[in-house]
Amino acid sequence: MRRYVDEAWEQLEEIGLSPGASPDRLSFTEDPKQALGEADFVQENGPERPDFKIKLFQEMDAATPVDSIIASSSSGITPSVMQSACKHPERVIVGHPFNPPHIVPAVEVVRAEETSDETFETAYQLLKRIKKLPVKINRELPGFLVNRIQVAMVREVFDLYEKRVASAADIDTAVKGSIGFRLASIGPLLTADLGGLDLWLQVYKNLVPHIQSSTEPSRALQNLVSQGHTGIKSGKGFYSYATDFSREELDEVVQKRDREVLNRLKSLYWSKGTEK
Repeated sequence: MRRYVDEAWEQLEEIGLSPGASPDRLSFTEDPKQALGEADFVQENGPERPDFKIKLFQEMDAATPVDSIIASSSSGITPSVMQSACKHPERVIVGHPFNPPHIVPAVEVVRAEETSDETFETAYQLLKRIKKLPVKINRELPGFLVNRIQVAMVREVFDLYEKRVASAADIDTAVKGSIGFRLASIGPLLTADLGGLDLWLQVYKNLVPHIQSSTEPSRALQNLVSQGHTGIKSGKGFYSYATDFSREELDEVVQKRDREVLNRLKSLYWSKGTEK
C-alpha cells in the first residue's frame, strides 16, 4: 500500500498538484482498533462481494464511535445492503470513486432510505474539502449513476463492433475525438441545451428505434471472454497486444492514460482557481 501511495504522490507532484501536503501525514496499520477506534470518517475498499461487505460493516459498526460515518467504495452494491449489518444504519453511505481514484475527480455519494441527511451532507462536504468532485445520488439504484450511463454507451459500442461498422481503433478514435473530447468540458445535458432541445428531440426520435436495446450481454464480448481473451492482462481483447503494440508501447499504456488524465485534472483545478 505504501508503495502505491508513493507512486501516486509522485504523479501528482510532477504536475504541481500537491503543494503544501506530504504523504508523511499518512499512517498505516493492520490493527483495526488502532485504525477505527477514534475515526470520524471511515471508507472501506474491500472486494466487491456482498458477503464480504456485510461482515466488514458489522465489524466497522462495532469498532467505530457511534457518531462517525462509515462509507463504502462499492461501485454497485447499494448502501442498504451494508446498512442491514449495522446497528446505526443512519451513518452508512457509499462514496464511489473511479479508477484511478487519486486522479479521476468525481465521487458518487449515494444515500439509502435510512441514511441521515447529516451523513449525506457531511460526506459531500468532506469530499469537496479535499478537492474531489462529489455528486449527490439522492436514492439508491443498481449501478448508481455513472456506471448506468457507461453501460448504456458500451452496449451500443459493443454492438457496432460486432456488426463491423468500424474497427476497435476507429471506434475509440471516434469517441475520443468527438463526444469524449467535448464531455471533458461540458456534460450531456448542457450539450443538449447548447445544441437546442428541439433538435435533440428530433434526433432522439430518429435514432432510438435503431439503438441496441437487448438485455443480453454482447455476443462479441461473450465470445472474447469465453476464448480467454480478457484484455491487456491476457494479451488480447478488442485489441491484440502482441501484434498491435510494441513492448515499449504496451508498457506505456497505463502510464500514458494516467499522464493524459492528470493533465486534464490540472486544467480542471486551474480553471477553478485552486492551483495554489
